[in-house]
Amino acid sequence: MTVLPFSAVLPSRASGATGEAEDAEDSPLRSVSTAVAVLDCFTAEPELGATKVAARLGIAKSTACRMLAALAAGGLLERSGSGRYRLGLRLFEYGQLAVDRLLLREVAMPVLGELRETVRETVQLGVAVGTDVLYLERLETAGAGLRFRTDYHRNPAHSSSIGRVLAASDRELVMAILERGLERRTPFTVVDPQRWHRTLVQTREQGYATCRDEYDLGWSSIAAPILGGSGRSGRRAVAAVSIVGSTSRVLGPRKPAVVQGVRRAAERITAALDRATA
Repeated sequence: MTVLPFSAVLPSRASGATGEAEDAEDSPLRSVSTAVAVLDCFTAEPELGATKVAARLGIAKSTACRMLAALAAGGLLERSGSGRYRLGLRLFEYGQLAVDRLLLREVAMPVLGELRETVRETVQLGVAVGTDVLYLERLETAGAGLRFRTDYHRNPAHSSSIGRVLAASDRELVMAILERGLERRTPFTVVDPQRWHRTLVQTREQGYATCRDEYDLGWSSIAAPILGGSGRSGRRAVAAVSIVGSTSRVLGPRKPAVVQGVRRAAERITAALDRATA
């Protein structure tokens, strides 16, 4: 599922009145939409000032200044020493609450814990956000050597097994990933679109995805889909569970056991979601 930035759904300044009069008479609903669009600007850059925000959203600089100041007063933004703004800790707190209360995470946690104990490798739960994989949970395992050095929260979908599983059943996600571009992270990252498409076909055929040394050298993963949806649209991958560890362990002689473990876990989480939403 492709996620559009909120700025894409804002009405332009060309519709209706123009200038400061319109900005001063904004309705509460438009003010909320503008605030969300301002926050969305910070997904691309860590720090921004009023001039850049105004240019991106097509609003007056005075409006951007007021909105940035109001968001900072509420703790959603912080002002740096340079006078620019960055995301505040209040957003992190909201995000943690949302993850903790998420039904998917709630039903998956017991299964993920059992899977980690069975395979003795790091286990992850992820969903698609835009063209990235957002990790809702990662259970590290002790004694597995060096820690996997990926960003805990979010990584490009094209170079992860979870992203491959999700893209295999979502044409819009595939198109968005290709439009963004397949960035090379290691010599083994698949960056040729045709070859990447073949990996998706293979994923659909075998029911799981592998990723060998594509995000971080020496580390590989295997993922399986958590299914949701019904009716005319049919069932598709709404999330995925993966096992990540050193390439020699995950894709070596233990690979059949790892595949079996991750697929069974995904099936159990799918069944638990079905029961919870019935």
